[in-house]
Amino acid sequence: MDFGQQRLIQQQNARNMMYQNSGYQFERRDKKTLIIDVSDKVGSITHLGNASEFSIPLFEPLIIDKLSDVYLDSFLTHNSHVCDTGDKMAFSLKINEFNVNSNVASLDSTPTHTVDSKQHIYNSILIPNENNDAAGSAFSCVIHKGKKMNYVCSINPGKISIITGKISDLAGQPIYYNGRAFYVRISATSASVPANTSFTFGVGETFRTSFYMENGATDLYFYETSGASFNAETTFSSGSHTITAAGTGLNAKTIQNGTGRNGDEGRFIAEFVIVARE
Repeated sequence: MDFGQQRLIQQQNARNMMYQNSGYQFERRDKKTLIIDVSDKVGSITHLGNASEFSIPLFEPLIIDKLSDVYLDSFLTHNSHVCDTGDKMAFSLKINEFNVNSNVASLDSTPTHTVDSKQHIYNSILIPNENNDAAGSAFSCVIHKGKKMNYVCSINPGKISIITGKISDLAGQPIYYNGRAFYVRISATSASVPANTSFTFGVGETFRTSFYMENGATDLYFYETSGASFNAETTFSSGSHTITAAGTGLNAKTIQNGTGRNGDEGRFIAEFVIVARE
């Protein structure tokens, strides 16, 4: 080993051992993890349910001191829409602080909505929607990206104190329900029931079905629309409750006591890994 190479190795070892807390230097740690946790709150925060822009401060500033690459490591959701239409096949996530430079070529310029879907895919992070289970959507965690380290973009040196962005479906529409999720067992429907069918059952509040229901279905997943303090477990613990939904397969169906279950608001957690370039 020549003297020049030995000197470079010694310098590198010295940098790896040096404690440089004030600058979070990559000489001591060559990658960082950024976790973005966004959730709605009934009556106050509805960024997910309305597909509007969120803005959340970091616990401490994220300091990038070298040109770095950003990777999506994991993506988890709770109470998101199932993948039952073409627009719901993926999440479109925009992070304003990331220089995402993804182009798009799409024939789907006019889907079910009157907007051009390309504008909601362009410069976005697309994450496959692997939520295919009605129950899993509302009452458990869904892992949408099991594959590790998907490249997102490169990021220049700088300091980030706030993360802002937006999440929607491919048409720019909400991919979360605007309200808490609930479940109850009912007498069998007399016809198929579309998603978002409005109904009541005498508690002074209007609800909507979360998913399409087949003829004869007995599992009713629904969400509130007014943000009231409804409690399915207490309401359906006793007494008689009958659904009112004129002209649908839900109308006049009875609710089985003891089957009520409470869910909560929409939420997602995205974990990014930021790796400094050599």
